[in-house]
Amino acid sequence: MLAAVAWVHLSRDPESLANLARGYPYAIFGAGALLAWRFHRSRVVAAVLALALAEALLRLDAGGPAQIARTAATFLLPAVLAALALTRDRGVLTARGLTQLAVVLLPTPALAMLLRYQEAQATQAVPTALIEPAVAVKASIPQPELLVFAVSITVAASVAVRRRKAVEIGFLWAVVATCLALSASPGGAVSTVYLMAGGLVLGLSVVETGYSMAYRDELTGLPSRRALPAALAELRNRYSIAMVDIDHFKRFNDKHGHDVGDQVLRMVAAKLARVSGGGRAFRYGGEEFAVTFPGKTRDEALPHLEDLRTEIEEAGFTVRGRRRLRKKTGGGNRRSGGGKRLTITVSIGVAERNGRNTTAERVLTAADKALYRAKGAGRNRVSS
Repeated sequence: MLAAVAWVHLSRDPESLANLARGYPYAIFGAGALLAWRFHRSRVVAAVLALALAEALLRLDAGGPAQIARTAATFLLPAVLAALALTRDRGVLTARGLTQLAVVLLPTPALAMLLRYQEAQATQAVPTALIEPAVAVKASIPQPELLVFAVSITVAASVAVRRRKAVEIGFLWAVVATCLALSASPGGAVSTVYLMAGGLVLGLSVVETGYSMAYRDELTGLPSRRALPAALAELRNRYSIAMVDIDHFKRFNDKHGHDVGDQVLRMVAAKLARVSGGGRAFRYGGEEFAVTFPGKTRDEALPHLEDLRTEIEEAGFTVRGRRRLRKKTGGGNRRSGGGKRLTITVSIGVAERNGRNTTAERVLTAADKALYRAKGAGRNRVSS
């Protein structure tokens, strides 16, 4: 979006904008729609079609019908995008996915028909002054359209802040892009650049979501084991790696149930995500985690790992009662400890790169061996 704004306002070559507006928009919209279709993102397919519809309407030749269509688009398209942000993704050809497509494709022509044949009544029904003149004088956009833009951006922003997902954030910027495009001169290259930016943002949000699904652990929110090789490849000559294991996790899981076990994993992961010393935590598998310390020797990493071990032990964990657990999990595993407070501990092994362990893989293996020494020595300790 920043690049689009800079291009529009700082470009000294209007011809380059015009050339960009000729063929690229629909290539971007088509690629975004196909990508979203492949990843079963029905909302994004519908949103990209909405941007393509806006582009088509803004390019209509001047005249009464064209102006009516643009007015309909101005009132509906930002609101439609904001409404899509509120929904959830389904398969494109499911009932909900087809409904989302209908929400995009049907209202604008319907409103255009209403404005065409009931123009006088529709004009009287829309208020022309909604805010104080002193405030409105600074805005070149008519007040009814300004209200639609403000409400749509507010709704999309609230959804993005609440869900904090790439697609929802993409919808926010797509709404902003649409509002900027609709407020520009209709049919010009400026509106096309903004709509293209919105399409690119939505397409990239799908890519970002796919990356997150592949490289981020859904349960804990930490980077997954798939992300670890890339992080290891970035380590330089001086670093340490720690392996962390939750003590007696299998016994805990068998006694209290998998739902409670998942809560323990999330609690420990939350502590690991805030480890000090520049450490970066990964979900390695099961109840095991890995922590990398770029630029830190083993001795430098040890105090931070000891602080982490102590923090987890002192935090404790309260097992939820049966009624609360069923309400939270929708009636899944019903075993619990009735509100009993338990102590969760971890064992940690750490190793550094040195003359013997010359690669990240060897350091990781050495850290794993140190972890088993910590467990063999009684658990709830750090070994190196």
